[in-house]
This record gives sequence, C-alpha cells and structure tokens, in this order.
Amino acid sequence: MSKIQRTPPGNKGLQISSESDITNLDPEIPLNYLSKRMKRSRNDDHSTSEENIPRDELLSLLTQWKKEQDKVIDKLFLDIAELKKQNACIQSSSSEVEKSMQFLSKQYDELKNKLLEMEQERMENKRYISSLESQIDDMQKRLKFTVVEVRNLPVAPAAVQQNRQETQQDLTDLMLKTCGALNVDISTSDIKDIYRIKNKIGSSVVVTELNSVITKNKILNGVKDYNKINPHNKLSSSSVGLAGSCVPIYVTESLTNKDRKLFGQARDTAKTLGYRFCWTSRGRIYMRLADGSPRLQIKTEADLRGLKNNA
Repeated sequence: MSKIQRTPPGNKGLQISSESDITNLDPEIPLNYLSKRMKRSRNDDHSTSEENIPRDELLSLLTQWKKEQDKVIDKLFLDIAELKKQNACIQSSSSEVEKSMQFLSKQYDELKNKLLEMEQERMENKRYISSLESQIDDMQKRLKFTVVEVRNLPVAPAAVQQNRQETQQDLTDLMLKTCGALNVDISTSDIKDIYRIKNKIGSSVVVTELNSVITKNKILNGVKDYNKINPHNKLSSSSVGLAGSCVPIYVTESLTNKDRKLFGQARDTAKTLGYRFCWTSRGRIYMRLADGSPRLQIKTEADLRGLKNNA
C-alpha cells in the first residue's frame, strides 16, 4: 500500500499563492494565465432540430386528430339534429295517434252504450212479444175449449147419393149419428158451428164447435168409454152405421197450432221412450209411463228434451 509523502515542515521552498479577490490584482499583470473552465459548446442548431421535429409531428398528429374529431362531432351534430327532427315528427304523430285513439275510444263507448241500450230494448221487446204470444195462445185455447175434431168421418151419404156439396145439416146429422153410437145424448141445439176441412195428408177433419165445455167433455168421455169397452172394435165408420169400407174414427179436442205441433212431438217421444199414454185435456198435453205412474205435463219442447236426456 503506497503512502502519501508530505513536505517536511520548515521547508522554505517556492510557494505560489493566489489572490482570492481579483479586484486587488495588479492591472498590469496580464490575465492570460488565468485558467478557463473547459465546457462543451452547445450546438444550437442540432438541439433545435432534435426538439422541433417531434413537436411538429405531434402537432401534425394533433391537428389531424382534431380534424377527424371535428368531422365526427359535426356528424354527431347532424345525427342529433336528424334525431331531433325525427323525434319531433314522432311526437307529432304520437299526438295525432293519441287524438285518434281518444276519438275512437269515445266513438266505441258511444256505440257500446247504444248497443247496450238496443240489447236492453230487444230483451224488453222479446219479453213483451212472449207475453203477447202467451196471451194470444191462452185466448186461442179458450176459444177451443168447446171444440172437438172428428177425423176420418166419411162424407154424408145424402150428399153422395144426391151428388151435391155437403151442407152443415149433413154434417150435423153425421155428428148426431156418431154421438148416438157412443150413447152420448146431444141435440142440434148443442152444436154452435160445424164444418169440414182437409188437412195436408189428404184426409178431412170435421170441426164441431159446441155450446158448452160440458157437452164437449161428454163426447170425449163417451169415445174413451166406447173404445175401452170395445178394444177390438173401436169407433169406426162401421160402428157409426156408414156404408163403405171400414175406417177408424178419431174424436179429439181441438188444439192450437202451437199445441198441435207439440202434441205430435210428445207422441213421437212417447213411442221412442216407451210411454204408454199420451193425451190432451183442456188444451194441456200429458204423458204417463204406465198405469199407476204419475202423469207428466208437457208445456214446451224443453220438457221433451229433458225426458230424452234422463232416459
């Protein structure tokens, strides 16, 4: 390891001293001997070039970016303006649609109220018509309370022999002769009106209007008793004493058109379901399944449907 050697003390060799304050130096002494600190000189042009080139590029990039952003912003402004315009149109259309919907809703409510009123009026008219039909049917039934109908009764022999049209007197004589075969005592004065009509199937019906319900019931009960006593020789043209082929004679009470239709349906239903009895009394229709079973009154077609459904 080397050792640093120091100047021995007391050595009076040459010493160089310097004045710390240069203002005290002798002006005659040149300052050439003063040393200068050596510094590297700065190349201003080179430094400027190195600093300015990235700055220009950055400025160019920023300028280009700004232009692109301006384009985007301008496009956004245009789109927003277009959206505002569309929104205004939509709001206007929506307002018109809302007004139209309100108008249609008002019209719908008015039509609905009118329909409800018409439906209520229709139901009232329907009830009123039903009431009128019921009243008319009751009146027709009352008019027929004293009427009997005789089916298959041949033409009066006197009219056939004399080759003339049958008169009310001929029909009255036939009716009296028929009642005589039934042991029912009636007279000409008991007959209010009598006439013959032809039905759709070609046969005829003698309609006899009597003066009382009592007389009508006497005739109907007489027919029932006669057929019960003579089950193998029921009332016919032969039993009445009329010449010609023997044809059965049916005597029934007269029914309204509505009840006649219902009675025909009731008879068909009775045959289908095995009901033994089906008859009318005072314009009412009845059915009975067998002897001793309760009778059922048939008022409407719904009653017949109920019997079929429960069978």
